[in-house]
Amino acid sequence: MTTLATGSPPRVDGADTPDPAISVRDVGHAFAADTAVVEALRGISLEIPAGQFVSLVGKSGCGKSTLLNILAGLLTPTGGEITVHGSGLPGLPNRGYITQDTRLLPWRTALQNVALPLELHGVGKKERLDRARRLLERVGLGDAAHQRPDQLSGGMRQRVAIAQALVYEPAVLLMDEPFGALDVWTRESLHDLLLDVQAELGTTAILVTHDVGEAVSLSDRIVTLAPRPGRILGDYTISGSGRPRRHDALRDDVLADLQDRIRRDLGADV
Repeated sequence: MTTLATGSPPRVDGADTPDPAISVRDVGHAFAADTAVVEALRGISLEIPAGQFVSLVGKSGCGKSTLLNILAGLLTPTGGEITVHGSGLPGLPNRGYITQDTRLLPWRTALQNVALPLELHGVGKKERLDRARRLLERVGLGDAAHQRPDQLSGGMRQRVAIAQALVYEPAVLLMDEPFGALDVWTRESLHDLLLDVQAELGTTAILVTHDVGEAVSLSDRIVTLAPRPGRILGDYTISGSGRPRRHDALRDDVLADLQDRIRRDLGADV
């Protein structure tokens, strides 16, 4: 049976509860645009336990990708504090980052692209190629190891990008709408793959998506954001149901009600 808790992020109760993997405290971000200053985020506070899968859902312009880029170390917040496994920006532990645009190097093979993060971290050639090859096998692309990105389909390129992001066994995996351009069958197969590998590695995952059904299918927890300046509207924790949750499971009364509530939070066009 599926149960749903709503309200504030889970509190840490008791001395034995581990510290959160990710702690976001009163984070804000503003940037200059022409002659004005645009406030993208305001007062964002979250605590995310290790191994949890969290989706950030909101309309375009709500700052969800800005928050993800701050967690990736690509942006420095103009206010507040972030720690990841006890380290502050910019000294974060290793992270994987997957976007809708796979950003694979076109002159490198799938194997060489997957091995690239290990190469940048100084891992020896034999070890990095062995690890990359094993992960390509894991994502079902062992026979495409020596093909370049332009020889692969969109779904295959996204599998390579997932393998590339996971090859260093990151403590945190960040994803910015990585499945949005894929057909439903490819998307669902990649959902399965992602959750399998995430569970195997114990990785903490944060997904940015505008697709409420995808968020409910994949997540342990969904955080909704208001339009600019981005602020937390709702925080929903789902338990008691396996993932990914298929379309028939999403018709469960509790999950269907959750989707309706999220859409009401954000507006019917989400």
